[in-house]
Amino acid sequence: MKTLTRISTTTAIAAGIAAVGVLASGPAMATEGTKPAVSPKAQAAAQQQLNPQQIENVKTIIQVGKDNNIPRQGIKIALMTAQQESTLLNLNYGDRDSLGLFQQRPSAGWGNPAQVQDPVFAAKSFYGVNPAVSPNGLLQIPGWETMAPGDAAQAVQASAFPNAYAKWGGMAEDLLNQYF
Repeated sequence: MKTLTRISTTTAIAAGIAAVGVLASGPAMATEGTKPAVSPKAQAAAQQQLNPQQIENVKTIIQVGKDNNIPRQGIKIALMTAQQESTLLNLNYGDRDSLGLFQQRPSAGWGNPAQVQDPVFAAKSFYGVNPAVSPNGLLQIPGWETMAPGDAAQAVQASAFPNAYAKWGGMAEDLLNQYF
């Protein structure tokens, strides 16, 4: 019986670690090819476990969108992107020189390190309403309104994992329904 208990405990711990990995899925996690798919249940759990900083960042992304007349679909795409890139946290690290909510790279023209870590500046840049940056934001992507949301996010981000954004559509929609 102790052997069965030990196996069950080990299995439970492994499942817990896998769940944490799925929920954290930020830039410091394993590459996309090694991550398990995020189930709707895990997405709901991730949303319910947002901390105050994440909630504040959600509200900022939504408010910047509203202030700049970004359609609801564009705000949803921004939330999906920030969830995938940083788990809605304003990170001071990332791949190469990527920083902030959207993991924008100063070396790619998104702004200096302090700017890309300013949630308002970063959201404006993602939306394409920030004249201080050179990369194309969402509004500069031809036909973004008719693209699948994950494809529109990819068009802005140019990620090595183009299919990573779509899984956060339900969570983004829920956040919009709660905070829009």
